[in-house]
Amino acid sequence: MSRARRFLVMGSTACLALLSGCTSSPHEQQVADFGRTLRGLGDATRLSQAEWTTYRADEAYLHSIAKPDVRVRLNLADPAQYRFAKARLKLAGKTPENSPYLFEALAARQKEHVSRGFAPGQLSSEDAGLATSAERKEMHAIESANAGETTREENDGQGVSTSTFPGGTYYTYTDTNFTDQTGHPLTQLAWAEEYDQGTNLTVPTTANLGLTQLGRYRVSSYKVEDSVEGFKDSYLYSEFGSPPGTTSTRPTYSALTVQAPVDTVLNDNLISVCLNRTWTQDCDYDLTGTPQAIKLPLKGQLSLTSAPHTFDQAKINQFKADLALGTPTYEVGHLKLILTNAGGGCDVTDGNLIEARMGQFWDRASLSADKKTFSWDLTGAHAAFFDDGCRQVQDEVKLTLKIVLPVVGTGGATYQSSVTLSNDRAVPRPDYTFKKITVTNSCLAAGTQIALAEGKVAPVESLKAGDKVKNPHQPTLTVMDTAVGTETVPMVRIRSAAGHSLLMTEMHPIQVLARGMVQARALKQGDVVMTQAGPSRLVEVSREPYAGKVYNVKVGSDAEKLALAQDQTVVYANGFVVGDGQIQQKYESIAQTQKSADVLASLPSRWHRDYKLAARRQ
Repeated sequence: MSRARRFLVMGSTACLALLSGCTSSPHEQQVADFGRTLRGLGDATRLSQAEWTTYRADEAYLHSIAKPDVRVRLNLADPAQYRFAKARLKLAGKTPENSPYLFEALAARQKEHVSRGFAPGQLSSEDAGLATSAERKEMHAIESANAGETTREENDGQGVSTSTFPGGTYYTYTDTNFTDQTGHPLTQLAWAEEYDQGTNLTVPTTANLGLTQLGRYRVSSYKVEDSVEGFKDSYLYSEFGSPPGTTSTRPTYSALTVQAPVDTVLNDNLISVCLNRTWTQDCDYDLTGTPQAIKLPLKGQLSLTSAPHTFDQAKINQFKADLALGTPTYEVGHLKLILTNAGGGCDVTDGNLIEARMGQFWDRASLSADKKTFSWDLTGAHAAFFDDGCRQVQDEVKLTLKIVLPVVGTGGATYQSSVTLSNDRAVPRPDYTFKKITVTNSCLAAGTQIALAEGKVAPVESLKAGDKVKNPHQPTLTVMDTAVGTETVPMVRIRSAAGHSLLMTEMHPIQVLARGMVQARALKQGDVVMTQAGPSRLVEVSREPYAGKVYNVKVGSDAEKLALAQDQTVVYANGFVVGDGQIQQKYESIAQTQKSADVLASLPSRWHRDYKLAARRQ
């Protein structure tokens, strides 16, 4: 067995877990209705020596027709590409015996490509506009690909791939492989698969660069997924380090300094992005004046610390010029916003252009006079503009920025690396970690009367931080923050048998006797809701347009909340018991991410056998 294949065998593991992580209970791992995510490492001994040789040749062939950093669909009518896909899955332990439908779907896709006349030697012509949609879309990207230039670990390379699909998938398989430029493995292939999930699947791997004498490296990722759009695959790879056939000294960098986006208020380790409403005390970035898109500021810099290196001004100028023409034929990095709750994401765009590009970033990039410090400043009117498909409430969004860094060393020797800025906790040691980012919305109509602690009432728009409001579980709670904004969709009007009426946004939570906290959009006539006078039945639930201002509050100091149980930061609004902004955010997150423990009940029957076999083989 070759040294590379021996290396790939060591430490091969897999774990089945509920949403993420692992379980050590053999009994739990045998239960079919347990878990959604399976992770593991490839084992080269799953391929015979002949299969391994063919796999390496097919991989080299694929890279001869695909461009680095351009995501493609494989043409399975091409025998070499079809062999490559099956071998990649076999490396991860996927076989027709333990994953029957996966291979049936792959074979059906191969027959479809043949019937459509796809010619060998070419890539699939499907989805020619794979990365040009202006809507929230499916994504497959290499989030991190570096040789440890910022970690200062001599032989430590990092590779991370990420995948997301709007609304999630029935099944997703994604892997990450780290090799040198010839395909010689520098680590085990890392892989993950998810059933009934697919909103944010991240697969990291760490390479041992000491396993090669070459200074150019490759991170690649293969993905297959089944969704409402059918069964598809995609592949991409990224190359970095010294140019092919040359050797360059690896540069080192300082730690990154980031001025935006950051937590600008409250210092609560949370970057709060407000849509149609602005929180007075905790709104780090206000988008109420940007109704059609997400705009986020980005600003930061890093410096070269290795003496012989400077940033390559000529190459950066080429980036800018080619992006201005829309003709880059190489990687220039990416800036993506991924909705981890709802799935799917958006690229940064240039103004109103549909095509996703990085010209916006590179236009605002600059070098210091000595070419040792690289800076970017997308603030104010130049803030990063994301497509309107991502402008929706999310308990957490993933922001990932990958910056390609061309460098010149002694004698003009060139080197290309990159740094990754991300707030995905599944990404090991990103070069910079953003704090958690949320996108929030909620409110009550102006004029809604809120019960105050002293027995009086006041319109919600008059409340301010520090006011005391009445609470059914504690004598008083302190108003900690207030929000004001607008609503673009019809609001929900409710009326109780006792004659009380309330107008609120569809996402606002209200306490229902038999169901707990319920978003207003889920209310129905006959529901018994809690009021200041006790339970009362709803006699009307309707929708009506509203052009006025809407308001919300967050209540309960840290000390006050210690005496409260779950979902008790409530107020009386026109006599109804309604949740505050904190409860609102909680139930928005639950609505977007909650899954039944019975995975099989959610999966199409075609995937049942694969899921049961995946659970059992642990």
